[in-house]
Amino acid sequence: MLREKYSEETEKQMKSFFDSLNEIDRRRYAAIEAMKLGHGGHSKAMWR
Repeated sequence: MLREKYSEETEKQMKSFFDSLNEIDRRRYAAIEAMKLGHGGHSKAMWR
């Protein structure tokens, strides 16, 4: 289940939201985004 890349503005907003989360919620959010990317998503969903 691959998706097209988010727009630059959307990625900027997602990063800003991610930065506002605590550690546990960051992990949850990253896991959800990795699942959206499908196989290998965990290696592509690098937020730092």
